[in-house]
Amino acid sequence: AVFVDAAVDGLLVGLAFTASVGTGWCMSIATCIEMGFLGLSFCASIRNMTTSKLKQCVFVLGPSLVLALAGILGDIIGTAMKSNPELFVGFISFAIVALIFLVTQELLVEARETAGDSISVNICLFVGMLLGILLGAVLS
Repeated sequence: AVFVDAAVDGLLVGLAFTASVGTGWCMSIATCIEMGFLGLSFCASIRNMTTSKLKQCVFVLGPSLVLALAGILGDIIGTAMKSNPELFVGFISFAIVALIFLVTQELLVEARETAGDSISVNICLFVGMLLGILLGAVLS
């Protein structure tokens, strides 16, 4: 799931930069924050899975490489599709829907299981959404 999330995030960041530099920076910053927290839990899982330092390094570097390669691919696809706006919007729409699906199916469910009915999870979710909206307004 982490590799798929990294690929979708990278694709969306690459497409966002093609659409607008401000949007690309906004998505990049938001993705860095998200992948930072996801990376911490992923590293803890990998550390419990194997004691081999080499295997740990290989597994942990994987999502970063996937994110970067998908970002490059997203930029290439976005640049190629700019002449066909309908297709370009279709690719961006797909990436956004996939990202929303991953967040709701994976991260929010895991947060609910971990924190239970704690109101702090809900507060953090809405504060994060507000910060994302404000960041978008500042960078646009």
